[in-house]
Amino acid sequence: MNLVLVEPSELVDGRVVLRDPDRRVHHLRTVIKIQVGSRIRAGVVGGLVGTAEVIENGDRLVLAMSLGDAAPEPLSIELVLAIPRPKMLTRVIEAAASFGVARITLTNAWRVDKSYLDSPRLEPAVLAHAARLGAEQGATTHIPPITIHPRLMLLLDERWPAPGPGQRLIAHPGAPVLEQVVTSEPITLAIGPEGGWIQREVDTFIERGFAPVSLGTAILRVETAVAAALAQLVLLGRLRAR
Repeated sequence: MNLVLVEPSELVDGRVVLRDPDRRVHHLRTVIKIQVGSRIRAGVVGGLVGTAEVIENGDRLVLAMSLGDAAPEPLSIELVLAIPRPKMLTRVIEAAASFGVARITLTNAWRVDKSYLDSPRLEPAVLAHAARLGAEQGATTHIPPITIHPRLMLLLDERWPAPGPGQRLIAHPGAPVLEQVVTSEPITLAIGPEGGWIQREVDTFIERGFAPVSLGTAILRVETAVAAALAQLVLLGRLRAR
């Protein structure tokens, strides 16, 4: 936890009161080992960042908030992700949220095991928790909204019925590498399941304006591909801004 995130409703007269069994209390006391007078990085969900001073650490934990800095802007990136194995899903959501993606769209695909759709890890509260943990790790106050779509083609028809503005990318082995394709923002990046997209899916994405890209010659697991792709896109964005 590199940033203690609080809800706007928790901030009253510049103070936040937390109590057990709030996981933030447990983390601050057992991992960071705060004491009265300790100062920690803090922020309000969707708002400013700054510091929080511990002014009471007994039956309740009271933080005096001093928030005056703008939080990092979310990346101009939407991640479209074929639903991965449940064991991997939470880690992928956390990683994407730690980068600060604008939103995450989870979708079914031909090579997604249908049992994944019934996983408790797809419960909205579980996904939101993972996104919050990622935001705390990445020290951002933006928690990306997450939507789930059981039918890929319906999702494409609703969101991307035809080529349009922005840069749309689909990860596909053997395609040109990212730096040869990416030229602008905002970006929509589609990453498939472990077995990859089937050709019909790739063709449909291309019809809707998605350009195939690769991350190089290595064939990566989904969680590695997500982190690698986002890191490359962030770097390319910095280089374009020079």
